[in-house]
Amino acid sequence: MGTSDGPCFEWKTGSKITTPTESGKTATFNNPDGNKVLLVHADKRCRKGREGCEDCFFERDQKVADFIVCKPGLVDVIVELKGGKVIAAVEQIEQTIPVWRMHASCSGKIGALIVSSQGASHPIMLTKLQKRQEQLQKRGIRLIHVAAKSCTFEFASFV
Repeated sequence: MGTSDGPCFEWKTGSKITTPTESGKTATFNNPDGNKVLLVHADKRCRKGREGCEDCFFERDQKVADFIVCKPGLVDVIVELKGGKVIAAVEQIEQTIPVWRMHASCSGKIGALIVSSQGASHPIMLTKLQKRQEQLQKRGIRLIHVAAKSCTFEFASFV
C-alpha cells in the first residue's frame, strides 16, 4: 500500500487496533503479529476538496461508513458504528464499497461490520438484515452485525 499518513489515513501497530468512538461504540481488531494496519477515517475526514487532504476520495454529500480497517494482504473491513437504524448502516456500507474498491489501497477482499445498540430481533428487521447479508455474501462480502457497545474481532472472521 502506498498510502501516507494524512487526515484520513492512519497507520497503526500493536496487538489490538481500535477505532475511535462513534455513537458511543468502538470496534477492536486483534492484530497478534503487530504488523501495520491502515485505519481510514472515511465518514468525518475523507471528503474530496477537504483542505489538507490530497488522498480524500468520498464526495462531500455521500453517505459512507465511519471507518475502513485494512489488514494488508488479508482483508479490508468497512466499519459502521451506529446507535440504531441497522438498515441505514447497511446502506452506508453498500455506498462505501464501490468507492473503496477503486482506491489504490484496497486489498481486494472486503468485509463489513456494524456495531449498533439496536439488535435485529424484530422479525421484519431481521428478515431485511438477512436479505442484505445474503446480497453482500453473493458479492463476496461477509457482513457481521453485533448489538453491543464494543466488541473485539479477528480479521479472519471477515474472509
